[in-house]
Amino acid sequence: MRFSASGKARPNEHYQLIHPNIDRCGAHLFMLLLRRIVSADFVNEFIMLTIRKLLCVAFFIWTNLLSAQSPNEQKLLHVRFPIDGDTVTYTKIRIAGSTLPAARVTINGQATRVYPSGAFVGRVDLKPLDNEITIIASDSSNEERAVLHIYRTPPLPVSPERPTQLDPRVAWPEEDIVLVSGDLLEVRIKGSPGGKAWFSIPGLCKNIAMTELPPDDAQGMRGIYAGAIRLHTKKSFSPRPVKFELRGIDGKKAQALSKGLVSVVSDAIPIVGETKNTTHLKTAPSGWGVMSILPPGVRLHLIGQRGTHFKVHLTESDYAYVASSDVTLLPQGTPVPKTTISLPSIGFDGDWIQLSMNVQTNCPYQIQQSIDPPLLELIVYGAHLTSQWITYPSRDTTIKLIRWQQPSADVFKLIVELNQPQQWGHRVRFGDGKMILEIRRTPKIAAPPKSPVAGLIFTLDAGHGGKEFGAVGATGLMEKDVNLAYTKKLAALLDSAGAKVVLTRQTDTTLSLAERINIARRANTHIFCWLHNNSIGASSDPLAVRGTSTYFTIPQNCELARAIYPYLLELGLTPFGFIQSDYYVTRQTDMLIVLVEGAFMSHPEDEMLLMDDRFLDRLARAVFRGLEEFCRKQNPIYQ
Repeated sequence: MRFSASGKARPNEHYQLIHPNIDRCGAHLFMLLLRRIVSADFVNEFIMLTIRKLLCVAFFIWTNLLSAQSPNEQKLLHVRFPIDGDTVTYTKIRIAGSTLPAARVTINGQATRVYPSGAFVGRVDLKPLDNEITIIASDSSNEERAVLHIYRTPPLPVSPERPTQLDPRVAWPEEDIVLVSGDLLEVRIKGSPGGKAWFSIPGLCKNIAMTELPPDDAQGMRGIYAGAIRLHTKKSFSPRPVKFELRGIDGKKAQALSKGLVSVVSDAIPIVGETKNTTHLKTAPSGWGVMSILPPGVRLHLIGQRGTHFKVHLTESDYAYVASSDVTLLPQGTPVPKTTISLPSIGFDGDWIQLSMNVQTNCPYQIQQSIDPPLLELIVYGAHLTSQWITYPSRDTTIKLIRWQQPSADVFKLIVELNQPQQWGHRVRFGDGKMILEIRRTPKIAAPPKSPVAGLIFTLDAGHGGKEFGAVGATGLMEKDVNLAYTKKLAALLDSAGAKVVLTRQTDTTLSLAERINIARRANTHIFCWLHNNSIGASSDPLAVRGTSTYFTIPQNCELARAIYPYLLELGLTPFGFIQSDYYVTRQTDMLIVLVEGAFMSHPEDEMLLMDDRFLDRLARAVFRGLEEFCRKQNPIYQ
């Protein structure tokens, strides 16, 4: 989604734009429609003449409505970014807008290039506090200006040495935390440099010494004090703040309280929860670091809380985090999640192989994937192996070998070696006392003269849509519209090649990411194409970044993203990269997924390409050729 410089979503009215070329585009579309109608074989001459007359009347009315546009719609100057009144923290901000192609534009008195599309971009420095940016567009007969007021929040200053003071704007904990007895608590506070600091928590600890961090360890700032304590208690303590005290070099004292409150619970009675939604098991409360995607019904041993995330016990030395909103707390006395687990029985469900293991409790797990050698490693926490018996199927050779390990009393590992150079998806589900690891078999790849994509199921997702505009170019071109246009072109190519194609949206519709993935799952999709275009951030140089890229997250999607990228470069686009990153969509494991970012909406020359329907034809064909190339490599007949 496109955001304002302050990070807030822009309201719709900022994007109700009249494109400078709408009259020419409309006339072209009208004539194309007229030609199609008059050439239709099934329309007799009388009906044909009637329709022509009606369309001519409609076109006459439409063009007169365009000529009667309001003064606002005929403005010489349109500023798309930033929004007047934005508040930001960075030192520079980019400017984007449009005018008439023959007009002149200045930004704070500096002449700025106007592109053939009418787009102009720039970047200006911001001083702390209030800034005024003046943009002027002029031609031989007119001049318009816009004055933007941007507020830059000043950086935090180093606290003065005298008088002694504490600054609670930098104080840890920043949010409420719940610790289990024996956990380590780390605290920080900003204050006058050169002093002596300590902290206390009523009823838990008193006057614990802190140290002033070197500036290199505190983002270049003096006066940042840090401390830590491991809290041991036999009883629980209700939430309470951390109390900081500082004695400065002037001999005076200052005090402050943390915003976040600290609670401590006894470890004598375990706390158990259960996932109520599909959720992520993460390595940290904030950031990416997704370890696993857990379905509903998984039991978790909870050992604390950091803000909006529970801390989850995995082993004596390993823990993870899960969103507290996705977990239901179970009654006191519920046993911690432990289970026996059997080696799998192997069955089939369509093109999925099912490895079913008997369990008593749905325990947390993660899957690690390797491409060379091809294998999946399932790690189940709280599980202990009981039976050791596997019968391999005689009619399928997808599985090469299954190995298992019990590295500790409550950690079970199942290693599945595969005869699949290219893996096509995996997933875990629970049901009827079983934990089921499902592995997708390699689909049949069509041989010549058919296209290698024939018979495969593709879900194409045109990014954004509806209320989610995506990036907006300097001319007002919306990413959601460009994405949908080239998605439909790619769909036509795949359909004509014999593939089954599913579109997550065919109109300007708002869909969540989960809804898009669920559409693909219902279709039993082989390959999911997430089709977007790119944009820079609010403070970046719009002329320094452009080009095309493909993205993947998990190893099974690497070769898919790699196969498409060279064909995008053949379009003459600047290489931005073949990139591994982590997004909600691309981390899903049960199908192949690639993210394509065609070009940068924020660069005027890339935007002009995306305004050209013929270029979108070429963009769609480039992705299609990459998909064919990837599928071709999966059939030995092509080697």
